[in-house]
Amino acid sequence: MAIGSVTISGMASGLPSDIVDQLVSAQKTRLTALERDKTFFSNQKTAIGELETKMLALQSKAEELQETSAWSPHTVSSSDEDYIEATADSTALAAIHTIAVGQLASYDTYAMDSASGLASTSTTLGSGANLSFTYNGVEYGTDAGTTGLDTTSMETMTLSDLASAINGIDYGEEDGVSASVLYDGSTYRLILTAKDSGTYTDSSGTKGNRITGLSSNFSFTQTVTPQDAILQIDGINVVSSSNQVTDALTGVTLNLQATTSGTTVTDSDGDGWNDAISTVGSSVNVTIQNDTTALKTVLTGFLESYNAVVDYVNTHKSDTLSGDSLARGVLSQMRTVLNTQSENSSGTLSPYSTLAAMGLRTDQKTGRISFDSSSLDDALENDFNSITNLFTSEDSSGLGFNEGLAYRMADLIDTLTSSTGGAVTGRKDGLKARIDRLDKSIERENSRLELVRENLTKKFSNLEQLITKMNGSSSSLLSSISQLGG
Repeated sequence: MAIGSVTISGMASGLPSDIVDQLVSAQKTRLTALERDKTFFSNQKTAIGELETKMLALQSKAEELQETSAWSPHTVSSSDEDYIEATADSTALAAIHTIAVGQLASYDTYAMDSASGLASTSTTLGSGANLSFTYNGVEYGTDAGTTGLDTTSMETMTLSDLASAINGIDYGEEDGVSASVLYDGSTYRLILTAKDSGTYTDSSGTKGNRITGLSSNFSFTQTVTPQDAILQIDGINVVSSSNQVTDALTGVTLNLQATTSGTTVTDSDGDGWNDAISTVGSSVNVTIQNDTTALKTVLTGFLESYNAVVDYVNTHKSDTLSGDSLARGVLSQMRTVLNTQSENSSGTLSPYSTLAAMGLRTDQKTGRISFDSSSLDDALENDFNSITNLFTSEDSSGLGFNEGLAYRMADLIDTLTSSTGGAVTGRKDGLKARIDRLDKSIERENSRLELVRENLTKKFSNLEQLITKMNGSSSSLLSSISQLGG
């Protein structure tokens, strides 16, 4: 309840007109103290909330760094990307590979013959229309016992309708067959293409076409014979069903663009399909290097998130966080996590179990952390991949060892900010309860002061009336005495 000001005009008593305000203000000491406390605890609650926000940002960064991909970046270069493009993930190993490409993978493709083509897009397939094919060993189409198409419905279909029906077949876990319609300038023709490149190998290990047994009242011709990609890496022949080779080099994807000049292939086992390079012409060098610059960026991001928490506490420890043990406790527990050795199921990690071993330094005055650049460079040069384990070692089996730093830091913040029992949450709830109590006390004090004001106003008004009445009686008496004297 707001307390307004009251003035009493024409004070016959000679007292100040704002005498009530002065007397009420003299009793505001408790109200002022309550409002001061509310402001302090409200600001502290806001500060704890902002501290929590910075802690959660650090937790988010730690969770990102639980993935090994964040800690083992690599750069890849190809000496000629017209032939080979390459990428690498965190599991790649630094090396230089010499690669020759003798054959690119192709997609098994069949085209409707021109003589079977239709004159327009609206022409229906007509009576007796049928189409069946075997793809990767499974039969589809209109033949008895097959799936995907119905003879009766085909008769009223256009080529586009048929293409849509083939594309809509459920091929299970297989890639399936893609159907489209081609206009060659005079007729419209159906094209069938296996979505997966290379040859098909059946259960007996025999290679062959992916699309076989094509049967239809329309005639088709195989226009592209499937073949596997054949390359040679460091003198070793590699056969791949795809031009995107993902399993030859650990963590490296090779995207084959063209065959290297002068390189020829052969059918080494006589099964009718090329499977080896017979002559190496030109070759391409693919170089995988540890990306120390990217890893430093990752480490710097973690340090910045950590230091943001430290800086916030340091900035506000003499004002909104003054005397708050929670903020000091948060920093203490974060330092403990930072300095605890990471382990795996075999024990303490080697050679790096803590960031200090890699050159991490802590400013004793501020608590901020940073890296000694020369020590970090030595660590990156000597054992690039070991840094990954320091952060990402996970106790997924519950053996009880100290997990990697990324897991321990994220777990600590999760515990502190938990909605059920978290210290930060408890502190915010405690401050809210205290502010609520202060609000009630302030409301009661305002009500009391309002009553004081009403009582004082009433008393001084009565006093004024009394003095005014007495002054009137005095004037009348003096006037009468004056007349007697005359």
